[in-house]
Amino acid sequence: MPTSKIIEYCLYGVVALIVILCIVLVSVKSAKRKKIREEQKTREVDGVVEKHGVRYSEDATIVDKEGNPTVSLVQNDIVLQPRKMVTVSTHGPLKPGKWTVLSAYGNEETFNIRIGLYVKEYKHGQEIILAEGDEICPTSTTIILR
Repeated sequence: MPTSKIIEYCLYGVVALIVILCIVLVSVKSAKRKKIREEQKTREVDGVVEKHGVRYSEDATIVDKEGNPTVSLVQNDIVLQPRKMVTVSTHGPLKPGKWTVLSAYGNEETFNIRIGLYVKEYKHGQEIILAEGDEICPTSTTIILR
């Protein structure tokens, strides 16, 4: 057998090996994705709606039957990140008026928020009034304004 035929068959073998490896890799990745999707379905909670990539709760209660804080994000809620100032404006997402301050985590009953120049401790479910031009910033934890 000539050398060119041996090289040709070796190249066919290498190409076939690469194709087989690609097929195995794709099937392993799809199996992992399927497993993750099935696992996520088991963790889904009733009463949650997803709109534009954001999950919203249909139940807007802020405490459960025992009085423990519950975390729920309903439409038109605003999530504030720690150490990021947000200015209250009639033209922005955070409008002046009365807001209810909620903990973004179920285990936090109290947290500190800076409004203007002063930092004060607030409780889950406490109402605050924000005026045009006020600057608000949670100091240590994420909060939800409803």
